[in-house]
Amino acid sequence: MVYCFRTYKEGTALSKEKKLAKKEKKAAKKAAKLEKSQAAAYAKLVKSIEKKNAKAEKKANKKGKPFVPAPIPTQEEAFAAGKGGKAKKIILMIILILLIWYLIYFLVMWFQYTPPILPEEPTTSASDTVYERYSNPHLITTTPDYSVAEAKALLKQVLHDCWKDLGYSSDPSSGSINYTSKIININNSDCYVFTAGSKTYAVAVKLSSVYVYENGNYTPITFRGTNIIFGD
Repeated sequence: MVYCFRTYKEGTALSKEKKLAKKEKKAAKKAAKLEKSQAAAYAKLVKSIEKKNAKAEKKANKKGKPFVPAPIPTQEEAFAAGKGGKAKKIILMIILILLIWYLIYFLVMWFQYTPPILPEEPTTSASDTVYERYSNPHLITTTPDYSVAEAKALLKQVLHDCWKDLGYSSDPSSGSINYTSKIININNSDCYVFTAGSKTYAVAVKLSSVYVYENGNYTPITFRGTNIIFGD
């Protein structure tokens, strides 16, 4: 029994060694194949760079410029850069796939979209329409009737401004101005009647005109060519 046990153990150890040897041989073949392909690719890369440098050197010599050759990387550098380039290509490919998927999703949602139907508004005829009565929110802005004192102040200012045109030798506005307690209508306007400087004057209650009594008639005292005080 002991003899059989030892034989079994030795056979198991041999089978493991064979498997490991096969794996190592396979890995060595694969590494040799990869090294051969890399060497060929590197030789091709070096040849391409040398060809480009030769063309660039000719051009530089023709133009009289200094020539700076492109550096030739080592085999390790070249394949390290190649691995980085592959990673970039994979990332760009993933981004491109996502963009295409998003575009397809957008188009599908666009064609499947149906606008909502708005409820119809009830139509009303002209007979059903109710209008509110208009009311003016603003205060009435008609010209008010001014007091006798305000009319007297206006006449005093007029006498001060126009005493030469009225034929006075000096300003009579500093003298007495007396209200006669009369109101007369001139040109459809009620006027207060005053006496001042030996003459009779009429001032419209709305302070729109001032008149002087001459030759039996009330003549308007013009202001800038018009008998309306507040005219343009």
